[in-house]
Amino acid sequence: MMPHFKAGPPRLAVIQADAVINQANPVSGTKYLLLDTTKNVRVNSLFAKVTWTVQPTPLELHLLIDGQVILISQANPATATNYYPYWIPDASGMAFTITIADMGRKAFYFECKSLKVEAETTGGTVSNLSARLKYNLLEP
Repeated sequence: MMPHFKAGPPRLAVIQADAVINQANPVSGTKYLLLDTTKNVRVNSLFAKVTWTVQPTPLELHLLIDGQVILISQANPATATNYYPYWIPDASGMAFTITIADMGRKAFYFECKSLKVEAETTGGTVSNLSARLKYNLLEP
């Protein structure tokens, strides 16, 4: 299910400092919190990456958007490579995919009432797990 959107008067988007994870030696299978808010939020961009000496799989982003659980996963991630999720249409509506492609042509922009984002990697020998979320809080 997609986050819902309502028509209405424009809202003020208050720019926030980026939400950032920069976890040295992350524990395999542990979720690291990037953002947890119940305020109206606009997501502008998101990426995650792992730096490793023995390849982990997968690199995952766990999203909870207005109570809806969404898992974004990249099997066999390349070391020190930024992975960006984006929306793609599918038969059921919209889905997420993750890529290293040029993000200039792919949108990852949405608004929701509440948002929780966590990053996780499993297996391998990982020296760093990092993620960055650019977002605004929306005021009526």
